Amino acid sequence: MKTPSIADFLWLKEEFQRIHQMNRQVGVADWCAHSYDFSCPSHLTYPFQWFWDSCFNAIALSHIDPKRAEAELVSLMKNQHEDGFISHVTFWQRDAFEEMVSTYAIAFRNKYLTDEMQPPLLAEAVAAVAARGRGEAFLREILPGVKRFYDWLDAVRSPYGDGLIRVVQPDETGLDHSPKWDELMEIKDEENASWFKGWNLICDKYIPFNRDPKKMFEVDYFAVADVMVNVIYIENLRVLSKLFLQIGDNESAKLLDSRASKAKASLEELCWDETDGLYYDINGKANKKIRVNTFSSLMPLLLPDLEPQRRDRLMAHLLDPKEYWATYPIPSVAMNHPTYRPDTVGGNLVWRGPTWMNSNWYLARGLIRHGRLDLARHIAAQSIELVKKSGVREYYNPSTGAGWGAPDFSWSTVLIDLVKEVI
Repeated sequence: MKTPSIADFLWLKEEFQRIHQMNRQVGVADWCAHSYDFSCPSHLTYPFQWFWDSCFNAIALSHIDPKRAEAELVSLMKNQHEDGFISHVTFWQRDAFEEMVSTYAIAFRNKYLTDEMQPPLLAEAVAAVAARGRGEAFLREILPGVKRFYDWLDAVRSPYGDGLIRVVQPDETGLDHSPKWDELMEIKDEENASWFKGWNLICDKYIPFNRDPKKMFEVDYFAVADVMVNVIYIENLRVLSKLFLQIGDNESAKLLDSRASKAKASLEELCWDETDGLYYDINGKANKKIRVNTFSSLMPLLLPDLEPQRRDRLMAHLLDPKEYWATYPIPSVAMNHPTYRPDTVGGNLVWRGPTWMNSNWYLARGLIRHGRLDLARHIAAQSIELVKKSGVREYYNPSTGAGWGAPDFSWSTVLIDLVKEVI
């Protein structure tokens, strides 16, 4: 297996600095009178600020330009809502891209801010930026707002008392077109039109309630505890707890740890499938398992306290060349699943097979925590090869390495953090 080198890290740093300079958006928004400074996902196709994209960007930028990394998160949080919620898209310069926005299937709180969440890795991003930047001074400035966001998740998105957070539509997971959602969305073919129809099937049910969260959960049609989202939630509660310990707030640290423990116990109880040896998303009050084998079923590998027998069963799936151990791991859907598509399909539907850098980042870090630095190094080395072969793309064919989706894709630069950890 290959091992990345310091030369690889330095080459990536130079290349990724170019990407972030190309995608940098700086200005002042008239609609809110706030200044902004962030990297959009891709200057050609996605000019706005997405929540989890910005978190990955900040982690990458902490290795490249710590001041810009801090600005990324400050910009993300400038329009935090009074209830603590942070929109998954901020349309800083929407008025210049109205035609583009009209093609999006998105629920809005107002014209410039959405009414959707994304996977909550904000605490991880804050930790990375503080560690390579201003440290405790930055933490004291930003942590109050960060905690308000995680308090919102607990109060609004954990409706059933089990500590797990729920999404109310598929794109809130960031895994928009994953085959996990095909049954719930009544997807009949692999075309963009089918996905939009399925999205409306779900979201139209919320219109009579003006997207009131309690009433949306009462509909009980799409109330999914996504495994990936909840593993990220648990991880970030633990990270945030440690950050509060750094500034001497033991009470907040204890509360966040308690929430993480509760969510972890429920994940184990409700999402583990003993027959298949995988974790599955669950839907609704009945906690019905969504039995589709995607990379998110492996995400609990990120948790260091995973029970060894379950860890080993997940590892067996990961290392199976018929499932996930591709030439360029890790595909987003098991390669032997009937919905696996290694390239873009239909109207550019995503998360149906290709390899993504952000999921590689998470799973490789999990492997390190479970003593498999060798496997993490291999994933990092093959990810570097993808960049060399096809550029900094949105996603890649796991067998050929061909790049697909948006070019010069900012969040793919999170690879630099993994490489730094394994060299």
